[in-house]
Amino acid sequence: KIDAIGEQGHWDMVSPKNEEIVCFFEDVKKIGLKAMITELDINVLPNPWNFTGADVSVNFAARPDANPYTEGLPDSVETKHAEKYAEVFSIFLEYQDILDRVTFWGVHDGHSWKNNFPVRGRTDYPLLFDRQYQPKKAFYSIIDLVK
Repeated sequence: KIDAIGEQGHWDMVSPKNEEIVCFFEDVKKIGLKAMITELDINVLPNPWNFTGADVSVNFAARPDANPYTEGLPDSVETKHAEKYAEVFSIFLEYQDILDRVTFWGVHDGHSWKNNFPVRGRTDYPLLFDRQYQPKKAFYSIIDLVK
């Protein structure tokens, strides 16, 4: 018996589009199942290779333009990241009748797999807590949705 359909949420700032997330939920709803968002993390780094997917055997050579935030995440980028999380969680709230769970692919940015994929040694900020375990704007953007 199939009870739910999961969507791995290894997303970035431009993909998937919000409409695509809505389509996922609508498709799941049509067939009468629950939905699960798994492994959620939202990458802030550019993707100069136009790479999509999560095949961990794929690696690209390091390029400075692909690792722009080695000295910290600019406030403007952190704000956009928080806005993206808020948009995504707004959609999740719209479909809470079928959304069974959301799981994150890590707790803080320092332990994210995105620091080494698809380029080893990059500095990414995809999660809700920073490298010192402090909540980021993205964390508060989600909390503010349900206040």
